[in-house]
Amino acid sequence: MTYPQDLMEKTPPWDSSYPFRFYRNRPQTTAKDDNILYLHWHEHFEIIDMQVGKAIFHIDSRPYEAHAGDLLIVPAGALHVGYNAADEAMEYVAVVFNASLLRVMHPDPVHERYILPFLDGRVSMPAKLFAEDELAAPYRRLIRESTAEFENQNAAYELVIKHNFQLLFALLSRQYLPEKFIDKPAPTRHSESFKPLIQHIESHIAEPLSVEQAARMVNLNPYHFCKTFKKLTGRTFVDYVNWLRINEADRLLRETEWTVTEIAERIGCGNANYFTKLYKKYKSFPPSDVRRKRESTMKSVPPLS
Repeated sequence: MTYPQDLMEKTPPWDSSYPFRFYRNRPQTTAKDDNILYLHWHEHFEIIDMQVGKAIFHIDSRPYEAHAGDLLIVPAGALHVGYNAADEAMEYVAVVFNASLLRVMHPDPVHERYILPFLDGRVSMPAKLFAEDELAAPYRRLIRESTAEFENQNAAYELVIKHNFQLLFALLSRQYLPEKFIDKPAPTRHSESFKPLIQHIESHIAEPLSVEQAARMVNLNPYHFCKTFKKLTGRTFVDYVNWLRINEADRLLRETEWTVTEIAERIGCGNANYFTKLYKKYKSFPPSDVRRKRESTMKSVPPLS
């Protein structure tokens, strides 16, 4: 179902490698029926972790009462809104994340069998996980651990959250994936044929490669190539190539003394201004910030005696 564009939430920029946000909500008003989540939709998934009090959330027009400890899962593209359900204080955490968080760089038959059906909409996730359900305890623990990681932002917190979400979806597949998906052999034809292409892109990262050229490498027409590539990687072909290039540029910024212009050339972006714009799009900050932090760190390290 498609909803009006004026109800679409504009998600703040995030690192495309770790596309998630955690929002802790403590509404100041405590009256019953007060609006606690405005009506909106977005192209991302959302998990609502009810922590204090109780509320009513409408997801695609269906009401769900949430008590402390309950989890609600909002599918990508679903219209949702929330109201306080009692004259008392309440608090919840809204976890918003893009499906690309769970995609894998290389075609992976196991991932395609157990996780991809949730991401591409072939299998619906449970709308509500009850607090008193013992089977829901691992999901709640993973969400709350991830919330603490996001709020504290200790070193490598992004990796911990990404790991937790991979585990969360693996557990969801054990409990909620229909047998017809489990028993169905994992698709390998496209996975195997795309591996040489992925390896070629990674080893020739600075060389131009059009959609048409890439499609010929796997014997598909451009339309079916683009559709299959996005299904396997979670990204369009152009987005995937740019993502690889920016990740390589990020490594070079941190590990070498090359200038921004030199790095732009080495990853196939000859125009330094375009490179800066592209880098900022994927990392949410300019490449100059990386160099500044690197220089600051080096100055703070005492010389060896």
